[in-house]
Amino acid sequence: MKNKEDKNIEKLVENLMAETAMESPSVDFTAKVMSGVFAVEKKRSLVYKPLISKWAWYIILGSFACLFSFVLFKNHQNTPMESYFNFSLFNSAKIFNLFSGFQISQMTANVLLAASAMLFIQIFLLRSYLNKRFHK
Repeated sequence: MKNKEDKNIEKLVENLMAETAMESPSVDFTAKVMSGVFAVEKKRSLVYKPLISKWAWYIILGSFACLFSFVLFKNHQNTPMESYFNFSLFNSAKIFNLFSGFQISQMTANVLLAASAMLFIQIFLLRSYLNKRFHK
């Protein structure tokens, strides 16, 4: 029974295919399809959005700077909370005297200045080159 139904369906399909004329796509069919594909791609494209925004990083950096400066420049009187922590590592006299004997020659200072200037110029030029290359 199933085999007979399959043969009837095949005959029906053959008759329908014979009756219909061969259709050809329009001239701008490919352009229309590709414009639809590009529209879908633009909708799907992901925009990079950082997990932590710039303002949040500034707030975190500011809070660490305030905490560090508080520990560094506070009066050295022990309060009950400070008895749990040892902040003697951050003693300002030790930190400021750490590099007191360190001297840089004039030639070294000039080389460091020139190298940093060249580095910043290179960063600017590479950024402009890459922006022109990728944002045409």
